[in-house]
Amino acid sequence: MEQGRDATGMALLGKCGSIVSVLERDGEASVAALAATVGEPVSSTYRLLAALSEVGWVDRGSRRGLFRLGVKFVRIGSLLEDQLSVRDASREALQSLRAATGSTTFLCILRDDAAVCVERLAGHEVQSLAMRIGDSLPLFRGAAPLALFAFLPRGEQDAMLTRIAARRDAGDDVPAESTLRRLIRTTRETGHSVSDEDVTPGIAAIGAPVFNHRGELEAAISVSGLRHRILDDALDVAALTVSAALDISRALGYEPAEGAGS
Repeated sequence: MEQGRDATGMALLGKCGSIVSVLERDGEASVAALAATVGEPVSSTYRLLAALSEVGWVDRGSRRGLFRLGVKFVRIGSLLEDQLSVRDASREALQSLRAATGSTTFLCILRDDAAVCVERLAGHEVQSLAMRIGDSLPLFRGAAPLALFAFLPRGEQDAMLTRIAARRDAGDDVPAESTLRRLIRTTRETGHSVSDEDVTPGIAAIGAPVFNHRGELEAAISVSGLRHRILDDALDVAALTVSAALDISRALGYEPAEGAGS
């Protein structure tokens, strides 16, 4: 008898989960559509929606017969967002990436026109003082900065290119716009950035973007070490870096498009 009640309860939770998933995806849905999703008659689905409405999980929609997620989910989502720290979410993946490559791993976030290092796990191969926590680099120099640059929304990216052009006109040592656009295009196509001795002689790095639960650019990671190892095709550091970035993105609630990641 107890097992039967448990099974019924689990089935009910599963139906509630299906309703929540549909409303999350579609914003609003009719009772008929939700009934088809959970495989229940419309009358039973109405009762289920009434129960969900009582606990604040579901609200009436913009038109009669439509339902949407309740304000309680908005509060829960806001609380969860506050608790999700990209630095905390990245630590395990950065440790694994360091262990797999023996090289230093970094987490950078965008601040103004620069990439700021907020986490750094020193590698075992070479001890470098470059890019310590709190240090920053322009977005056109270094692997994590370039990953941030390449995956900015197009409008922000164009505005950044304009500001970089002003620096170039002022005499700063800045790559040509054609070079930057080529690097951006290649980084977006491959999913990772490459820094080859543009920060420190003899040192190369691979970077990849990190996205949050809304699919927005949140940060970028990179792994940096001796050039001959980082760029060694046999080690496939790029694949390891992209995989680590995806793990961090998922920890932040990101759901990649089907086929974009395993």
